Amino acid sequence: MAKRFVSARGVFKTYVTGNQKVNALNGLDFEIDEGEFAVILGQSGAGKTTLLNVMGGMDSITAGNLYVDGVNLRNLSARQLTEYRRRDVGFVFQFYNLMPNLSALENVELATELSAKAFRPESVLKSVGLGNRMQNFPGQLSGGEQQRVSIARAIAKNPKILLCDEPTGALDYETGKLVLSLLQKMSRRLGKTVIIVTHNAAIKDMADRVVYIRNGACIRSERNPHPKDVRELEW
Repeated sequence: MAKRFVSARGVFKTYVTGNQKVNALNGLDFEIDEGEFAVILGQSGAGKTTLLNVMGGMDSITAGNLYVDGVNLRNLSARQLTEYRRRDVGFVFQFYNLMPNLSALENVELATELSAKAFRPESVLKSVGLGNRMQNFPGQLSGGEQQRVSIARAIAKNPKILLCDEPTGALDYETGKLVLSLLQKMSRRLGKTVIIVTHNAAIKDMADRVVYIRNGACIRSERNPHPKDVRELEW
């Protein structure tokens, strides 16, 4: 039986502005199993990025319980959340967030310094097809290559979970497909739990699980018994 890896129970994230309270997350309930390639799907303003931030320990929830690998993130102190981010979470962002004055290899090496169980940076860059671009700086790389460095950086520290915020949003169609294929392979090959938040409904067809959110709440969660190959996707 598959192990529950992420479990949200009545999760709220409330922001207070003056006398107004806004629920960015509004009683979320969903589950994702260990090793799944999951897509969290919703339109702009649905709460996707807020959810990614609390799953990644970059923000804390206001109410409810959010478990990742059996640990309730709501119970962690600010210091413990920092350790959780460093040790257990890999992030892939839409706009890469690479250090421009460091080479591709140095960007990845920087991440491996945070983990005692890290992979070799050179090996990870080779695995994403950048063995001949290690010494190039971000400004010398295409958008797709920069995103692959970003993925290598996230994977290199050997995290338990990989969180991806619209990872194809800044890429052209073919490069976006290449990046999605790479993320799916990393899930399959390394057994990592990979979660993509996106508004692109086409991506859901390649996922093991799809969580639909609207207005900060989960409207349904579905398991996909036959995920498509990324080459079959059209958008």
